[in-house]
Amino acid sequence: MCALDAQKRVAFAIPTRNRHAHLAVCLSGILHQTYSHWMIVINDQSDDPVESQDLLRTLFARIRGDGHQLRVVYSEGGSDRHQVAMNAVPRGIDLIVRVDDDVLLTPRFLERVLRPHTLFANRPIAATGGCYPETHMKPLSLERSLRDRRWVRDMDSPAWGTQGWRLQGHYYKEAQILEVGSLIGCAICYRRSAVRQAGGWAVDGYSRQAHREESDLCARLDAVGFEMMVATDALAWHLYAPEGGARDVLKLEDRKVVLSDLKPLRKDEALFWQRMKTIRQNLPKKRAWRRYDLDGKLIDDGPRGSR
Repeated sequence: MCALDAQKRVAFAIPTRNRHAHLAVCLSGILHQTYSHWMIVINDQSDDPVESQDLLRTLFARIRGDGHQLRVVYSEGGSDRHQVAMNAVPRGIDLIVRVDDDVLLTPRFLERVLRPHTLFANRPIAATGGCYPETHMKPLSLERSLRDRRWVRDMDSPAWGTQGWRLQGHYYKEAQILEVGSLIGCAICYRRSAVRQAGGWAVDGYSRQAHREESDLCARLDAVGFEMMVATDALAWHLYAPEGGARDVLKLEDRKVVLSDLKPLRKDEALFWQRMKTIRQNLPKKRAWRRYDLDGKLIDDGPRGSR
């Protein structure tokens, strides 16, 4: 287990909407975490409340029976779904893992995504993430992948929006810790105190689909001097629920097709880049992203620079 204080409680904040079966799988993954000092907040926006479902009630009872606190709050669908879930986390808990309801965390995910907070305790780390492949994927060579500059998230151009998913959207044979300029959703461990300094989770103007919510927050965290990292051995399977949540998709063997109205996504994209014109004024100068082994030893300052 990582050296994080065993009494340092972590919260899982899970927004959910009409994905009862996927939520049950997500909760089962949390139940099997090797780091056991956690609690859960669920923000339910479902048509049928999660507490009306037999399977979920059984899981809730199991979670509470094991000594974990679990709270369910209810809100209407909106772009503030993550804000509502995280606001419901008890005061005193600073590390909050915002988890999508269609993600299956492997048993050591929490232990491993917390490791950078321990190894680099004297650095201003605001958020850490892992790798979120789909279930059909096979492990890749990290060394080979990093030769492609598109594999690391940056904000140099609009192309970042489609190409930048690559690093965290796969998983790797090598276990390393990488500095990054931004994190994708699925499961991000945020430091609440840092998020507050950056202006909070939610931003007025984004649609219910909140297409750029994490991108916006990461840009703001970067602009006020915080750091973000990815632990490649913190693995969670993205089950990619075809319906419910913020949007509906058609799952084909080789791709996903969004069935929901794309207009809100396009508006979110335009709003993000409009906001970036102002945020960029405060972003650090370009630098190479460093990477480390699991003991925190520097591996290189490789050519993978974005700022």
